[in-house]
Amino acid sequence: MSAVRPASLAGTWYPADPPGLARLVDGFLAGSGRAAPPSGRPLVALAPHAGYAWSGPVAGKLFGLLRGAGIRRLVILAPNHRAQLDRPALSGATAFATPLGEVPVDVAAVARLAAGGAFAIDDRAHRDEHAIEIQLPLVQRCWADGCPAIVPALVPRLDGRRRAAAAAALAAELDEGTLLLVSTDLTHYGADYGFVPFTADIPAAIERLDAGALLRVLAGDGPGLLEYGRATGITMCGLEAAALALACGVPPGHGAALLDYARSGDRDGDYTRSVSYAAAILTSGDNAATPGGMS
Repeated sequence: MSAVRPASLAGTWYPADPPGLARLVDGFLAGSGRAAPPSGRPLVALAPHAGYAWSGPVAGKLFGLLRGAGIRRLVILAPNHRAQLDRPALSGATAFATPLGEVPVDVAAVARLAAGGAFAIDDRAHRDEHAIEIQLPLVQRCWADGCPAIVPALVPRLDGRRRAAAAAALAAELDEGTLLLVSTDLTHYGADYGFVPFTADIPAAIERLDAGALLRVLAGDGPGLLEYGRATGITMCGLEAAALALACGVPPGHGAALLDYARSGDRDGDYTRSVSYAAAILTSGDNAATPGGMS
């Protein structure tokens, strides 16, 4: 891979035209409204990663809420949809490009994580992966005056030992300016996804299945989320990424909020092939002032 990882989704998953892309994303951010976030510093966030026509409004609820927050670095934990990995994969790029410019990579943090052995650098895995890139125009417009650096990591299914090692390495990197951003969609329902566990009252059944996962995320319960995944077979592509983020530690009394939830089937009433999207945030839950109004 070159020093800059090029955009691969422009013109398909989101517009390639920079002014048009900026206008679209700004509209998503404006959709966050005036909702008050939980108290405290943002620690972990969930955002979907489908094409903007499908999940952009949901993702905008999160990023609009974060706009102005004092975030200087995003650790983006995402699933690997194409590559086979035995540990989380970092990118060796110095930046990720979108039509809006380049998002810098925290190369020093990447080097430290890779040196510890719990993470590897695998640019092959990042080359065609969409789950990180789709977040970046939202990041760029959210912090238009100074884009945070990113630590891009693709998270495969991990055993307990590898998850604990990766979480310990990540926890050592966390500070008050770092947010763990989990890129994930929720239930992928339908024969095309090989997942048809119910055929009656499908919209409500999908929502109940998603709710079980989201409640465990909001509770900061990583082990519970993993067990729920095993018990239900939920096709939540970023379940391992979420479990890793939660394994880094969520303080007692943390704040949490589900900011938005939707299914692709909501657009036309056809739930025979539906993917669910959610935006959520976990905070420190303290009463200390937080930059950018996140208090």
